[in-house]
Amino acid sequence: MASIGDAVIATDKSGKITFMNGVAEKLTGWTLLEASQKDVKTVFNIINQETRLPVENPIIKVLDEGVIVGLANHTVLLPKNGSEIPIDDSGAPIKDKDGKIIGVVLVFRDITEQKKSQEALKVSEEKYRLLFAICAHSNLRN
Repeated sequence: MASIGDAVIATDKSGKITFMNGVAEKLTGWTLLEASQKDVKTVFNIINQETRLPVENPIIKVLDEGVIVGLANHTVLLPKNGSEIPIDDSGAPIKDKDGKIIGVVLVFRDITEQKKSQEALKVSEEKYRLLFAICAHSNLRN
């Protein structure tokens, strides 16, 4: 898990951090040494980009429900440095050999470039719609 390209945070069953890879350290601004045994909500601080309200932490949901969960759209990570990073993520239970949940693994990624591409496509589509409307209106007048 240390060398995976996405950010990875693992917790114990109480939501305390037991592992972070380098990508998670970079995105959150916390080192594993600093974050170890801290509540995941302290390190993985997320809000809804539009409402600015806290988002339910997926690790808590996995621990409560025992299922794989993903984040809602428009979720941003608030790293230690105060910036905002749009992310996509999923959380899954870590189970022992008897199927008992012993922790959670959270995998997330920075989707800044993906959001920029989507916005550029949206702007381009709007320009073409406007151009089409102008051309259609011009043809009606002729």
